[in-house]
Amino acid sequence: MFRMRILLLTAVLPVGLGRTAAAQVTTISPSGNPAAMTISTAVAGLQPTGVSNSATTYSTANVKSSQPQKITARLSANMPAGVTLMASLAVNASATSVGAVSLDVTARNVVINITANQTSQTITYQLSALVSAGVIASQTRTVTFTIANYP
Repeated sequence: MFRMRILLLTAVLPVGLGRTAAAQVTTISPSGNPAAMTISTAVAGLQPTGVSNSATTYSTANVKSSQPQKITARLSANMPAGVTLMASLAVNASATSVGAVSLDVTARNVVINITANQTSQTITYQLSALVSAGVIASQTRTVTFTIANYP
């Protein structure tokens, strides 16, 4: 059995700061933290049954069509050997989702070419494990989303 808690954190990089002191900063805001995800079942002879969670959303603010943005995601620590956490972010027509991305400590693009605000878009997490991972004690990872200029 493997239990994973995911905590969400957002990082905002100043975007479009020029000569004006009142420049608006582009932001990303998740709706909260998803519930703990636990892998606890497997069919004999197969890998454990993965789990998913789509209970959280995100929104962006102050995106300007003249300066496309991207969202990256990274973990606070790598997953244990044989365990994978993937994330995919839904988008509206003004952005491109990269699809399900395997997360680790390296910032990975999850949404690109954002040219308008995203409002209440779903974040889907998928947790999977191999039999070789064995029994792992409950752990917590923080997923950090960052919005920045694209490309």
